[in-house]
Amino acid sequence: MERYLDFVERYAKALLLLLFAITAYFTYALGSLTSDTNPYLLKDTHPARKTIIDLQQEFTGTFDSVMVSLHNPQGVFNRTSLNALYALSQAARLVVLSNEQDAQQLANLLAKHPADQQAQQLFADIQAEGLSQNDYRQLQALRDHAHAQAWHPQDRQFLDFLTERVNPIREMASMGDLENILLSQDGEILIHKTLRAYDMNPAEVESEIMNNELMLNGVISTDKTVALLVAELGTKQDDAQAQLRAYQIFRKIVADYQAEHPEFTDEVFIAGMPIFIGAQQEIIDHDLAVLFPVVFLLITALLLVFFRKTLGVVLPLTNIMLCTLWTLGCMALLDVPIDLLTSVLPVFLFTICCSDAVHVMAEYYEQKKAGLNNREANRETMRLMAMPVVLTTMTTIATFVISTMTNIVSIRNFGIFMSVGLAVALLISLILIPAWISLWGRDSKSQAAAASKPSLISVALVSLCGRLIARRKLALLVLLPLMAVATVLTFNVKIEDSGIAYFKEDSAIRISDEFINRHVAGTAPGWIAIDSKKPRGVLDVEVVAFIDKLDQFLRAQPDISYGYSLATYVKRMNLVLNDMQPAYLRVPGPRETIRSRDDDGQIEQFEVDGNDLIAQHVMLFENGGGSDLTNVLNADYSKALTLFTMTSSVASDYQSLLDRLDVWLAENKPAHLEITHAGTPVIWTGVLQEITRGQVLSFTLAMLVVGGMMMFWLRSVRLGLLGMLTLLCTSVSLYAGMYLFDIELNIGTALVTFLVVGVVDYAVHLLSRIKRYVEHGQAIDAAILSAMHSVGRSTIVNVVIFSVGFLALLFSDYKPIIDLGMLVALALLISGIMTILVITLVAPWFFAAVRPLNAPNEVVLSPAGNLVSEG
Repeated sequence: MERYLDFVERYAKALLLLLFAITAYFTYALGSLTSDTNPYLLKDTHPARKTIIDLQQEFTGTFDSVMVSLHNPQGVFNRTSLNALYALSQAARLVVLSNEQDAQQLANLLAKHPADQQAQQLFADIQAEGLSQNDYRQLQALRDHAHAQAWHPQDRQFLDFLTERVNPIREMASMGDLENILLSQDGEILIHKTLRAYDMNPAEVESEIMNNELMLNGVISTDKTVALLVAELGTKQDDAQAQLRAYQIFRKIVADYQAEHPEFTDEVFIAGMPIFIGAQQEIIDHDLAVLFPVVFLLITALLLVFFRKTLGVVLPLTNIMLCTLWTLGCMALLDVPIDLLTSVLPVFLFTICCSDAVHVMAEYYEQKKAGLNNREANRETMRLMAMPVVLTTMTTIATFVISTMTNIVSIRNFGIFMSVGLAVALLISLILIPAWISLWGRDSKSQAAAASKPSLISVALVSLCGRLIARRKLALLVLLPLMAVATVLTFNVKIEDSGIAYFKEDSAIRISDEFINRHVAGTAPGWIAIDSKKPRGVLDVEVVAFIDKLDQFLRAQPDISYGYSLATYVKRMNLVLNDMQPAYLRVPGPRETIRSRDDDGQIEQFEVDGNDLIAQHVMLFENGGGSDLTNVLNADYSKALTLFTMTSSVASDYQSLLDRLDVWLAENKPAHLEITHAGTPVIWTGVLQEITRGQVLSFTLAMLVVGGMMMFWLRSVRLGLLGMLTLLCTSVSLYAGMYLFDIELNIGTALVTFLVVGVVDYAVHLLSRIKRYVEHGQAIDAAILSAMHSVGRSTIVNVVIFSVGFLALLFSDYKPIIDLGMLVALALLISGIMTILVITLVAPWFFAAVRPLNAPNEVVLSPAGNLVSEG
């Protein structure tokens, strides 16, 4: 310790210059910090996401979609509304999501490979007319070439993204895009798009659309007042930038059309996953711009109130400013983008990392009050505080490291960079504060007078604890039943993820999403893949009948608004080929009687195999120019796909549906078929399961690790258990509060667990100081009061700073972050109260084994913890 203190004093200026030089470098690196609004939270290799990614290789219609809805209370079957729908559909087909920035990045990438002739030739072809949809094939070839040549992973990812950005529209669905199956006047089957030109007769469009179950509740509402346009984007799910551009482009398409056609007065609602992602980007931008200044002002004000001295404000603020810049700079250098959770990192860093500096500065002023000069106060502060500060930081780091043991990418990144920030804050505080004080600290002329004026906070805390000690048994009789009730309530906290409901009620994305879900196809699509394991295996009566039965089951479920499948197409073909007789709106049976007229006009009938009839329906559809079957059939007809859309964004609703579906499948699925679930319900129930599993695992491991570290540093199993007891009491009190206030555990509030377990500052500082007093001869109750007097003030200061600092999160636009702010503020307030309460009430039993180091000599310590006299 003395060598460390001598080193800091000797090289104080050089160390400060080094800290600020490193800070300047990380500040410069911030220019390359990016953001990622990908809402999927899980890695693309997670089973919940991989299933849909695999299906996208074989089926169209399985990609994220922009949904544009037109609402006309008098009905959309009028020329103005239909013309608008047709025009928007045509404009959507021409969308390109690449821009000049992409073109420049592509040029920079190819400049890295000047000798690669194949790549340079492909680039020349692409560059000839600028990035456009026509460059898709060349970009595919360049992408494949880059992967074959093992280019840098980031370069390969950029080419993966760019290839899909230039030609993003994979599939369109609307009255002007879906293929309708009709019977022409001369009896021929007709497959065409219903809304196929401007100024079509609305009555003609209506007659073709409203009798087709492929269309109803999908692209048109049953009351005819809402029409829907769906544009599926082939962009990679992780390419949040492309999704954001799609959001902006579709808004512009609609706005431009409205400006050019004032007669078009229909309400327009835009929703879908790309819009969801774009709205999240706006939240990230808002939070980064607002939360950091708010927390800075709050903490500055609190430091001014509590310390009322320049150093007491400047040093903690400098410490947390440096650690925040270092942490965000590391993210930029490692190409880790800011997402919804990491966008609140500055608030967490500012608040939590302030703790070490506050404890050190509070102790420094206590030592000054005790009569020490500047140099000795500085050195004695570091002697007393270095080990507790290291311990508290290491335990907090340990819990955040444990939080990375999850498949939820946002939580993992948050845990990693909170750990980095905490480690940096510790390093900076152990160098910055003693170095700064040794250079610019001053001896106060009123030092002796100050020593005679104990802090009002310390006096009040000692008085409170004295009363608790005097009524210890009564206080325990009240506390123990309360903790038992809180423990029971803890296991009833709701674990949920509510998706769109986390946006403010008046936000455009929430209004649009809820409107579309009320009137047409829901915004949460799911898919069920049926694999027969053999070519043409799903063109079978038994399989198609099973799919039709599955469709009926799905439509009967709550929160499901729409769906279609191979059975839907087969039934429609069967209806049309039988002169639109309602009785034929069904799947063919194993044997069917077919009637037809011969060349002489005579009616003849004969039996055909149902399997052959289904195969004929598929062939007639494709030969008639239809292509939409690729949404429900793969290339060799071995697999079929059923789509359903849900009107809920609540993960527990998804889980409930999947549970019922699994029970139904167990009773009805033919044995030879393999079923795979995919889509939004699967992804979000996967997230819910990860949150649940992560909470149990992380809490258990964190408690064991933190308890072990406390036992090691305090050199006592009993004291480590006492520290764990304060954490357990805090945890059950917090979760009981969540239950009582109906606050769910979600992707945001899940972080509370790591804070509650990891932030052990209060317990460590109090226990280490009590232990010091007991080892130097004080009775346990006197030691408790002495510790409350010496470090109680800094404990209260940190409780207030933690609690108030996190209230900055209330200024977020995203409900999980707002809930997180309230919960963290409450958690850290509870933690401080429980630490003081539990230690005061039960410490005698845990300190029974601690013996004075110098017994039987009497040792007296000052309130600051310094040795005064020895008998």
